[in-house]
Amino acid sequence: MKQLALLLGLVILGCRPASNEQASVSVPSGAEANQALSVQERRLLVAATIALPPAGLTPDSLPDPTQPGARMLAQYCVQCHALPSPAMHGAVDWPSVARRMWARIDKMRGDLGIATPSMAERSQLLNYLTSHALRVPENLPAGAGRAQFEETCSRCHVLPDPRIHSAPDWPVVVMRMERNMERMKVSGVTPEVAQRILGYLQMASAAPR
Repeated sequence: MKQLALLLGLVILGCRPASNEQASVSVPSGAEANQALSVQERRLLVAATIALPPAGLTPDSLPDPTQPGARMLAQYCVQCHALPSPAMHGAVDWPSVARRMWARIDKMRGDLGIATPSMAERSQLLNYLTSHALRVPENLPAGAGRAQFEETCSRCHVLPDPRIHSAPDWPVVVMRMERNMERMKVSGVTPEVAQRILGYLQMASAAPR
């Protein structure tokens, strides 16, 4: 039980307190922490830090930041990880992702000041996420690199519409996705494959709707 509490403290150490009355939590670090945890618990801790939203977004950079859903995203989701972009997932994926997050936050209710959204707030938040979700194409245009794009990018999310970015913007986006794949421990791609994907996206970005 002591080790389980320690693990929970380590996983949620970066959480933002919900109030100033939150009690402090003492968590060992370095070798002391490794000795306190079993191999299985250390593996669980590492797994808990993988596949989290990349840092960089601020509340003001969210789409329609004054909407209630945007404010709830910044209020509840950053308690345990970086602020996610609604475009991280497609509209069909957000309901299952949200249910998974709500199950976790419900289990941590009250621990380390974790606040949980009401049912009405969850509905507003989900509506916001799906309204600004990753835009998915009805049909991908044919072209060299399409197969590599479909196989590689579908590992982490639904395939985005190539027209969500212009041809000059896609190189930066592709580089950012490669960094995210590294951080999330997803198998990377060779420079040749990355170039084929980039070439396809730049070509497809100009395709008629």
